[in-house]
Amino acid sequence: MLRHLALKNLASRPWQTILTASGIAIGITALTLMLSLSEGLKKAVLRDLNTNGAMTQLTVQEKPRDTVMSIFPIGERNLIDQTILNKIRQLEHVQAVYPEMIFTKVSSLEISWLNQKLQTDAMIFGVPYDFIADEYNGSRASWENSALPYPALISTKIMDIYNLTIASAIGLPTLSKNNLRSIDIKILPGQSTFFPSSSPSATAIPARITGFSSKTSLVGITVPLNAVRQMNTAYDPQYTDRFIRLYVQIDNAANIETVKSKIRQMGLDAISPLAEIQTISANMTILEIGLGMVGLIILIVAGLMIASTFLAAVRERKDEIGLFRALGATKSDIIKIFLYEAAILGLGGGATGILIAIITALSTNQLILNFIPALSFKPNSLFSYNPAMFMLILVFSVILSMLFAFIPAKLAAQLNPLEALTRE
Repeated sequence: MLRHLALKNLASRPWQTILTASGIAIGITALTLMLSLSEGLKKAVLRDLNTNGAMTQLTVQEKPRDTVMSIFPIGERNLIDQTILNKIRQLEHVQAVYPEMIFTKVSSLEISWLNQKLQTDAMIFGVPYDFIADEYNGSRASWENSALPYPALISTKIMDIYNLTIASAIGLPTLSKNNLRSIDIKILPGQSTFFPSSSPSATAIPARITGFSSKTSLVGITVPLNAVRQMNTAYDPQYTDRFIRLYVQIDNAANIETVKSKIRQMGLDAISPLAEIQTISANMTILEIGLGMVGLIILIVAGLMIASTFLAAVRERKDEIGLFRALGATKSDIIKIFLYEAAILGLGGGATGILIAIITALSTNQLILNFIPALSFKPNSLFSYNPAMFMLILVFSVILSMLFAFIPAKLAAQLNPLEALTRE
């Protein structure tokens, strides 16, 4: 009965009802867009970090040295050998260990692209097939037989850096996985564009770009482990089989700290991407809270409009309220009528706001993405939402509307029936 009366009261003042519900809709639209945008950005940022087993992986290397030369991972600094690898492999909770080797001599790469021959210094890294199997398009045999030309992987970040800087600055074509794959390159051992050449007559080693990886180093190319071993044997008379770093796969993220502690007891440094993921996640949560607060402030403004509307309604409907009380309606009944009206406004305005937010997100998402450069981590959508989020926002809209209407409802219930019916 009271619900029907509340609906009738709202219908009797259509423009006032529409304006009040519109205010709520605007607030809910802003809140929904802010939350869905922050959630979408969070997922986009964490997507790549959560791939490739990053949550359960440790990177093991020598502890950093306080010298300028420590930035160059070559020469006698590579102290991780097969003995250390085997010790780590035997640790509890360790599922696999993937070694990474580096060509110990300075080298450069020569590449022909866009009818130009380019040469740049680069480091040559080697990893086993199992480490890059999920990103390598070829077979195990093609990676492990180390036949010339060597298959080479480059970091996806190189494309992003080039596309964002060089390509956009001087108008060169952007790079993609399609237009770089299968390009032949030459590894020039001992040759450098920055340092004096130690062996300028060294024979060029042919290689071919066969794919891209998010696991490989940004400062060079990655080829088969055996290929780097062969290069070191041929060009470094003092070479011994050592590794620059190890990638250790743990059985469960909960055991990361345990394994990390044991590895550090060996005098090595162990770095977990999990800490980076947790830090970024925390920062994105702060962003999410900040954007949510902006939407909430807009919604509170709409709530204040609800309170103002119902305070005005109390003055306008004094006769009606007095008549209800005279006919036996209790104070509780009067409060319920006003709260039902507020709930209906909150439900209608909230549902409308969510619908507008969805339409806005769908219509503007692609438009916004068109202005974002073609990066490897470019998301498919900037917005992320789900039915649970919509339901919570809708419930919040109803509750907030009722809260702002409670004081006017209380004031209406306190009216004296006789005074309310007495005209001045």
